[in-house]
This record gives sequence, structure tokens and C-alpha cells, in this order.
Amino acid sequence: MQIVAVVSVVFLASLAVGVWVAAEPPDAVPAFDDVDEQRASLDGLVGLRKTVYERGNTTSESVERVWVRPGTGQYRIEDLHDDPQWPERKVANGTELWLYDDDAQTAIQIDISQTDHSSSGDRISRLLAVVRAADGPATAGSVDPLPVVPVASERDGTTSGIAGQITVAYNGTATVAGRETYVLSLRSTTNATGVVSDFSQRVWLDQEWYVPLKRTTTYNRDGTPVTITVNYENVTFNPGLSSERFQFDPPAEATIKTDESPTQSHFVDIAQLQAVANYSVPEPTLPDSFDLREATRTVGNVRSIGLRYANETATVAVSKSNLTWYQPRTEGRNVTLGSETATLRNIGTELRISWTCADARYSVAATGLSAAPLIEIARSVACR
Repeated sequence: MQIVAVVSVVFLASLAVGVWVAAEPPDAVPAFDDVDEQRASLDGLVGLRKTVYERGNTTSESVERVWVRPGTGQYRIEDLHDDPQWPERKVANGTELWLYDDDAQTAIQIDISQTDHSSSGDRISRLLAVVRAADGPATAGSVDPLPVVPVASERDGTTSGIAGQITVAYNGTATVAGRETYVLSLRSTTNATGVVSDFSQRVWLDQEWYVPLKRTTTYNRDGTPVTITVNYENVTFNPGLSSERFQFDPPAEATIKTDESPTQSHFVDIAQLQAVANYSVPEPTLPDSFDLREATRTVGNVRSIGLRYANETATVAVSKSNLTWYQPRTEGRNVTLGSETATLRNIGTELRISWTCADARYSVAATGLSAAPLIEIARSVACR
């Protein structure tokens, strides 16, 4: 028997899942009570990773050798295909990322010092928490799965646009890459009109380290079927990685470019953010179960401040930016926030309320919440 939890979902990124393989039927949901401890003790892994991206009649694939220290932002990815469209080496030490193309002798340097490197592990923990809850009292929650295409890939493999309810099921165990895994599957129960429909996914988590050894996603994007499969081969955990593995010195003849994307800074609380922000920082009213998880400031062509709150089953994000001219293309319905009129949209990945004031554009978005409580949170922000 499958053990299933139904969750209200907003996908910020998508869990990758491919070939549906046979698994031993589940007797009961495992405790998963050591997931955080095991992932914290994982120093690194190395393996061969294959990604197959199919959209309509088009198929592309990549084969890469990967060295990773999960949760640190340290990784090295070397393409084993001679594909001129993608950098042949991607090397990150936690504070900077280098993309190097041997053929063009071009190196791009990207600042990643303000990136949250713990998000992948947090998503796995949240997913397993929802699965655990299915074995006890019925619980609604949000699922923030992993990216479809692994870190540092530029391919458009996201499944933004998923709407509706998702069933999360524990499907027993299977062997992948010579290791025992837990098999989980997710499936959309709603095919609301939107960018993505007919969504389903499956993930095979290593039983010891809770790392996805295989991930497959299938869905329709704008009416075109898409399948993305990522799987590891010859994987080794805790191989004793040296920090030198994650350093990159461009060759003397290389042309070096600096990525000029907006930079984002993270703060431990609202007070620290307010001390450097050009805007007044909103202080939304939320249920007591929510804690502030992240406060950010982004500087570039787009200037913004952001707050992210979460409890065990839902997330709420509040942003304030200089995008006063922005007009979304997706339709929505009007809602009243005091003297302000805002627009509520189901953009698939989330429910979002947005409105424009004299000096800033505001947005309040949520996963795992219905429209009514989200509107109340937005009213506490208004044009402040």
C-alpha cells in the first residue's frame, strides 16, 4: 500500500526525477529521524552524473564528473562531452564560482559569497517531514523540492508554473548505483490552466546520506511534454576531498570576465537589514508558528529587500523593490488591502499578491497557504 500525504504546494524550484523503476513495496514509512545528522556529517561525494533533457522531439544530454561538499557551496563539475554551448569546467569554493570554456579560453568569475548554500538540504528535510506526517495525523504542508538540473547548470530545466495539490508518497526501496535508496514520488492532482500541467516526479534518496542518486520529472510546459532525468553512477561518499579541488586558477592566456549580475546580501534580522536598506523594511503580521528565516538586500539594476518566513509546512516571502513600472503578464483578481487595491495571482509556483505604491512595488507570496490568510498578511504590509 502506498502511504500518501496531500500537500498544498508552491514550487520555487523543482525536484528532478526519469525512468520509473521497480521498487520494493513499502511496509511502513521509515522514521527518517537521522536525516539532519547524517547530512551534517557528509563531508563530500564524487561521482559520474548524467542528465537527459527531453522536450518534444528534442533531446540533449550531458555527462559530468562531479565533486561536491553539500551545504558549503564547494563543487567542481567537469563536462565529459565536447559541447561548445556549455562551460567545460565549473569550480566553486563557496565564495566565488568560475565557469571556464577551454575552446574559447574564456573564464567567467561570479561572486557567490552571499548565496544560501544550505537550501538543498533544507528542502530534503522538509520533503521527508511531509512524508513522515502521512503516517500519523493528516497534515497539509508545502514542498520545496530540489532543482531539476543540478547546481551551476544554465539549462532551462525548471518546472515553474506548477499549480494545485500535490500527493507525496513513500514507495519503498530500490537499488541505484549499487546503493540502497528510499523511493519517493510526487504527483499533481490539479491541472489548472498555467505554464506547467500533468506534473509528476520521483526521487531515489540514498538511505545512508539522504542524497538523491536519481531524480526524474515529467510534465507538460506550454503543451509540450518534458522529461528530465538525472542519475549518478560510480558515486563515493566521504572520499577525503581536498580544498584544492575547489580552487581554480585561470590559464595565463584566458580572457577573464566578471559577471555583473545583481549582488545579494543576507542579514540575521530585520534591524541589521534596516540599517543598510534604502527602504523602510516591512514588518508583516504572521501566525506565531512562523519564524524569520532570511532577510536580504539586492543591489543592481533591480534594488530590493526581502524577508522569508517559514513554519513546518509553509513559507511566506515579502519583497519591496524599485520595480514600480513592472506589469505582470499573468492575470489575477483584485483584492483590497485597506486603501490599496492589489492583484492576487496563482502563478503556479505560488500564490502571490502584488501592488504598487508611490515609491516601491510590494509582493507577498506563499507556499502552503490558501488565499484568505495570505490576504491578511498582505494587509499588514500595505504601503509601509
